[in-house]
Amino acid sequence: MKPVDEGSAETILSVIIPAYNVEHYIGLAIKSALAQPRSEEFEIIVIDDGSTDGTLAQILKIKDSAPEHRITVIHQENQGVCAARNTAMKHAKSRYIAFLDSDDEWAANFSDMIMPLLDTDTADIIEFNVGMANPDGRIVDELQIVNDATVGLRTNNTARLLEFARICQMHCCPRIFRRDLWDGVDFPAGRVYEECSAMPIVYKRARTLYGIPDRLYYYRRRPGSITQVTTLKSVESVAQFSAEALDKSGSGQDAAYWLLLFHKFFAIQCFLTSRVDSSVFPAAMKLVEATAAKYGEFAVQHKEPLPALRFRTQILVNRRVFKVKRVIKRALGMELRAPAVAPRRIDPPAANGHRWAGNHK
Repeated sequence: MKPVDEGSAETILSVIIPAYNVEHYIGLAIKSALAQPRSEEFEIIVIDDGSTDGTLAQILKIKDSAPEHRITVIHQENQGVCAARNTAMKHAKSRYIAFLDSDDEWAANFSDMIMPLLDTDTADIIEFNVGMANPDGRIVDELQIVNDATVGLRTNNTARLLEFARICQMHCCPRIFRRDLWDGVDFPAGRVYEECSAMPIVYKRARTLYGIPDRLYYYRRRPGSITQVTTLKSVESVAQFSAEALDKSGSGQDAAYWLLLFHKFFAIQCFLTSRVDSSVFPAAMKLVEATAAKYGEFAVQHKEPLPALRFRTQILVNRRVFKVKRVIKRALGMELRAPAVAPRRIDPPAANGHRWAGNHK
């Protein structure tokens, strides 16, 4: 193939990859996109968020080795994943956008399944399932975004929104979005679990949804990642999302949607509190108590009776269980550890999508 002409044919999909200190993984992530049969129709935007290891060098090496692809590399001072994604979205020019995290990978048949749907503008949001891999790249679990009831094309409506809120899978990576759904929507800089802020807004804007039950995205659990380490900042961030959802629950036709999201976010806040270090546990509990107090004030003014929040006992029980599990994992050597050698490509099962293959058409 010839080197790409930046002014040539329009791309269909902008792929946003934020990267920070992932020199051992970033190459696998980018190559999983470049290896797609229709990757020449991708615009790949990689944001190096002030890495201090060899991440940027790895990104530039791949870009130089693939002149036939549209790869934009942006280096900025470290500001966090939210700012990195926001920067990339400002540069995205395609009709659709996808998010690929720097330590994750796409399935080999990703573009085979996705691109025909983008060709025909089938839906505003396309959703698919996720394989969960350990640091060595072996599939150990699945995150189900699409089930038998949500396969294929659906019109988004109040019932769909309430189901989305009830399941509360806010991840942006196992979804493809029409670009204009994100107009005016940013990830909240300085917070973690940032999708809890952006996704409810974007999802509510969508008119149509399309579900693919195959595993098209592979998430790698690795030590040190945000989702594997719970800090006071984790609890603070979700407490803010809870408060924002509650503020939107007062009136309007979407009140039930935001109130259900509040309850889900509050449950996440309680769960995270049960996992924080003992040194910050009192501070985390104060945040939970403050959220519950705000809900109590809201419930008094609500026109219909609302259930009381019961959380203290459950947090303490979850905390004890978490500590016991952690001791057992340490004793058995089951804690997440970085691979002793360079990580390999995630190894999906032989039958990707197994019982569902072909049924979504």
